[in-house]
Amino acid sequence: MSARRRFGGAVAADIFKAGGIVVLGCAVLFPIYWMGVIALTPTGFSRSLSSVFPADITFQNFVTLFTERPMLRWLWNSIVVAALSSFLSLAFGTSCGYALSRLKFRGAGLVLILVLATQMMPATSIVVPLYILFRDFGLLDTMQGMVLGHISLVAPLAIWMAKGFFDSIPADLEGAARIDGCTRLSAYWYVALPLAMPGLAAIFIYGFVTSWHDFLFAKTLINSQSLWTAATGISSFRGEYFTLHELQMAAALTFALPVVVVFLVMQRRIVSGALSGSVR
Repeated sequence: MSARRRFGGAVAADIFKAGGIVVLGCAVLFPIYWMGVIALTPTGFSRSLSSVFPADITFQNFVTLFTERPMLRWLWNSIVVAALSSFLSLAFGTSCGYALSRLKFRGAGLVLILVLATQMMPATSIVVPLYILFRDFGLLDTMQGMVLGHISLVAPLAIWMAKGFFDSIPADLEGAARIDGCTRLSAYWYVALPLAMPGLAAIFIYGFVTSWHDFLFAKTLINSQSLWTAATGISSFRGEYFTLHELQMAAALTFALPVVVVFLVMQRRIVSGALSGSVR
């Protein structure tokens, strides 16, 4: 009887866990589903929806998005800014993280604390000084200014993550390479970087996603509509007296799709990189 009770309790626990996962999954996915419903609703009819299953479905909002609005241009601007800022942050953060991991010098701990302190600062506290600085150097309303602004957001955490990844790689491997004739730079390039590749992928994806979703810097530093990123373009569907909800949801789904694809492709590498960097 006790064995039956234990078996029944295990089955009940499994059912309870499965039910919890289903409920949690529905709670997470329902907002995305509702965005899709509104995006597929004819313009002006989303407020009158009375069911979670729309009666009329149309793709006209997506057609309008790409024919009457420069959505492709906005997406291209987002891709360029996100790719450049994440790549430059990766190069800078990897070099600094390697130096902090391998070179023992006085004040290294203070440098790490200062880097972490800059990451703790909210973006709203640095956007005004950056605006004034970029205005004086002629970088306002330019893609270069946007890239530099996003690097200031991504680079601090990239340094910390890179240091964690290099700390998990035994320094003896580079020592052996130097005995075989490699310089410190070549040992870094041919030994340390390949071993840290999962972590570097995680840093790149973190920088790409952070830059892709940024709205504050894109709205503050860019004025020309031709240089808008997709995040800024989506906000333009909100007017003073009315909002094109259906068109806005279609743009939001289109905007989210590239990041979802990147996560699905790189999910395993991102998780392994994040775990390897946090072991020590």
